[in-house]
Amino acid sequence: MFHHPEALAGAEPRLQTLWMWHAAEEAEHCSTAFDVYKALGGNEYWRVRLLRLVTWTFAMDMARQTVRNLWHDGSLFRWSTWRSAATLLFARDGMIRGNYRMWAAYQSPNFHPRQQDTSRSVRWLQDNQDRFSVVCRAT
Repeated sequence: MFHHPEALAGAEPRLQTLWMWHAAEEAEHCSTAFDVYKALGGNEYWRVRLLRLVTWTFAMDMARQTVRNLWHDGSLFRWSTWRSAATLLFARDGMIRGNYRMWAAYQSPNFHPRQQDTSRSVRWLQDNQDRFSVVCRAT
């Protein structure tokens, strides 16, 4: 989300905040989930296998929902819709092409989430504290 905030262009401001906050929180606690998985004996084969399953499931569900929404919107068969989608997804820094290296890095046996740059999410949380309420803070 932090590499492609334009994906939320036109969304209601409260929903933009919700999605950006959610992405920041995911980046913040992914190391914890990873460490718990490893501590509980999670193995590399299943970690990578589940990544691929989740990737496929998520991609298919997003495609289904997007096609349905475009159909109801009346823009499914417009050339501009498909051109815009191709740019958003497959441009040099597109959502798929631009994230492929991180997806591939996850499959390495030496991977750990702390190796990923989370500076954008940390900065967003700091810069947007007035847009959300903190329920509890870790001590």
